Amino acid sequence: MKIGVYTNYNKDPHGMIAKQFCGILARKGVECGYFYGDGGADASSDLAKAGKIGDILVAFGGDGTMLNVVEYCAQNAIPILGVNLGRIGFLSEASKDELEKVVDGLIAGSFSLERRAMLAATAGEKTYLALNEVVLGTGSNSRVCTIDVSVNGHHADSVRGDGVIVATATGSTAYSLSCNGPVLSPDVNAFIINAICPHSLHFCPIVVNSDSKITLSCEGSGMRLTADGSIFGLGDGRCEVDIVRSDKDALFVRFGHQSFYEKLVKKLSYWGE
Repeated sequence: MKIGVYTNYNKDPHGMIAKQFCGILARKGVECGYFYGDGGADASSDLAKAGKIGDILVAFGGDGTMLNVVEYCAQNAIPILGVNLGRIGFLSEASKDELEKVVDGLIAGSFSLERRAMLAATAGEKTYLALNEVVLGTGSNSRVCTIDVSVNGHHADSVRGDGVIVATATGSTAYSLSCNGPVLSPDVNAFIINAICPHSLHFCPIVVNSDSKITLSCEGSGMRLTADGSIFGLGDGRCEVDIVRSDKDALFVRFGHQSFYEKLVKKLSYWGE
């Protein structure tokens, strides 16, 4: 077994924590593939250039780091184990104080793999993958847009506001939650369609089966598609985005220490921190 290690230098200066982890691996006779970056949107493409750096990728950083390596891992069917160096770390499985325990668990194989659905959003000839959410909007607080939403070819609503979010169950605890969306358990095969600051008294989030094809379309200039925080301009004129479940799933290493609901209470019940 070879363990790949990716660390976000903005969270782990000089890679000190990740190098400590690699030292534990070496001491216990486990091969380690080391890679570092700034945890930004290019992380997956940088990892792809490096080739397959391990059978499991241990990512040091926050939730943003996890989102930025997940495309590489999903494309190569590599499970991810997150070590939280950020604030919330909802996607992570361990803390920096548990490095020895993580190595022992990996060597013993005392873990399970949790499969998480991803989104594939196609605009024109390009397709973008996202674990949390895809957003279509103006990206401007001073200008609203009208976005038509259809599900499996049936008109579902027309949203006038700052944009529309399509979120997975994983993403239900992220941007969609801040827009009063529901929380979905990871084992629920559904997506959430939610509005960003709708200029309406009636709009509420819609939950649809994950086998659905969701189409967002609008007329206007400067529309932007955002996939897990990475922003892509769509130019001027009419734009249309088709969103379906990707044929690639994310795999997360779980030791079974915490249930989803325990983590939900622990990570998202803070106040004013």
